[in-house]
Amino acid sequence: MTNLCGTVFVSALLVCLCGNGFGLVEAGEPAKRADDVTISSAYQFARLSMCTTGLSLWSFQRDYNGYGCHCGVGGSGNPLDATDTCCRTHDRCYLQSPCLTKALWYTIPYKYSKSGCGTAHASITCKRASSYPWYYVGENCAKAICNCDKAAALCFKANRSTYNAHYRNHNKSTC
Repeated sequence: MTNLCGTVFVSALLVCLCGNGFGLVEAGEPAKRADDVTISSAYQFARLSMCTTGLSLWSFQRDYNGYGCHCGVGGSGNPLDATDTCCRTHDRCYLQSPCLTKALWYTIPYKYSKSGCGTAHASITCKRASSYPWYYVGENCAKAICNCDKAAALCFKANRSTYNAHYRNHNKSTC
C-alpha cells in the first residue's frame, strides 16, 4: 500500500508539473520549444527517460517508480540488477551535485535538447552553465542535475533488455 501511495503521489506531482505554464526563459525571450525547458527536474527526468526508453509517461512511471531497491523514493541495500544499479548511481550523482538543498534535485529546471527519441540513436545534450540567463542563480546545480538525469536515462536505455518486471513495486524493506 505504501508503494502504491508513493507511486500515485509521484505520478500526480508529475501531472501537476506538466500542466504548469512556468519555465526558464531567456531575458525577454519565451522558451522556443517545450522540450528545451520545462518546469521541474523531476518531470524533465521522466521526459529524458521516456526519450531513451521509448516509453510513455504512464509506462515509465509504472516500470521505474518503485523498481528494485533504489528506483523511486529512497533506496538502500544492494541493487537487484543493472536497472536498479542505474537508480543507485543516479541517487549518488545527486548527492555529489553542487545544489544547496536536496529539494533542488527535484525542482530546479534545467536546459537540454534531445533527438532520436524512441530509437537506438536517442541522445541528450545538457546545456552549458553559461547558456543560462545572467539572473539565473542555479546554473551549476541545474547543469549537474541534468547530467545526472541524462546518465540515468541512458543507463535505462542500455539496460532495458535486462529489465525484470518482477522487481516492480519491490518491497524495499527486504533490501
